[in-house]
Amino acid sequence: MALLRVAKLGDPILRQKTKLVDLEVLRSQGNKIQALIDNMIETMREEDGVGLAAPQVFQSLRLVVIESSFNERYPEAPNIPLTVLVNPSIKYYGEEKVLGWEGCLSLKDL
Repeated sequence: MALLRVAKLGDPILRQKTKLVDLEVLRSQGNKIQALIDNMIETMREEDGVGLAAPQVFQSLRLVVIESSFNERYPEAPNIPLTVLVNPSIKYYGEEKVLGWEGCLSLKDL
């Protein structure tokens, strides 16, 4: 596994529309996708993050890794087991809002 470079605020990759991870790509390039996932997990953990999206490591794919346990950077974050999201989407469910702190590995010291 390898640590990946994390794109910082202002990098154009962070504004590009991502591509769906196609099932045929998973079948034909499964090892390549798995290596990317493994490297994203290692990078997220090394950077003390709780999540990392593929565009943050210069891959324009709809792929996200999430994991949260006690973490000095986010001491009140809930425990979330290692989770990999392939082709996630955000659904709008209503007007209710939740107030909380946001962190991002693409923003230095946030």
